Amino acid sequence: MKYEILARGHRLEAIGAHSGYRIRMSTLACGDLVTWPLSVHIRGSESEDEVHVDVPKRQLSSAIEAFDFGYECATLWIDALDHRRD
Repeated sequence: MKYEILARGHRLEAIGAHSGYRIRMSTLACGDLVTWPLSVHIRGSESEDEVHVDVPKRQLSSAIEAFDFGYECATLWIDALDHRRD
């Protein structure tokens, strides 16, 4: 599985990893939303601050669709960052 989903009050949070980076995504835990707002953050280690990943606006129809899209955006961001360091 790419990420694990956790319920935190009125939020759903998904935690995953890619290339040594931790990915944290969050959205609202509400089943009757028309679209799902999404926040994506990454960090390389526990001692580093999280970095916000800008996610393009998109009509997302479920929490799973939002998390899949957020994970894809985060992995592209991480791969681009790693490529710049080479």
